Amino acid sequence: MTAWLVILAIGLGSFAFRASMFVLLSDRELPAWTATPMTLVAPAAIAAFVASMVLTHEGRSRLPVAPELVAMAAGFVVVRRTGNVMHAIMVGLPVFWVASLVA
Repeated sequence: MTAWLVILAIGLGSFAFRASMFVLLSDRELPAWTATPMTLVAPAAIAAFVASMVLTHEGRSRLPVAPELVAMAAGFVVVRRTGNVMHAIMVGLPVFWVASLVA
């Protein structure tokens, strides 16, 4: 076998394994006790991505710089007032860009 055939076989196997959950469980409803944890998955994932982008640089820990802190504060205020993460992104990015130009 060549390396490309091995990569293709692994990719297809991985896809089949992940797709099987949707195919086998798509007609079932999730139990009630999973409702609360499922609502916390998206905010936890976004927090993990943002923290890794803000608190690391080239694989090393670092403190956030002023434009990032200002944008995070603006996003925090917006998400607390509206409850919508998309609004926080729509406000936080322009605030970051302007703060980066000023700094």
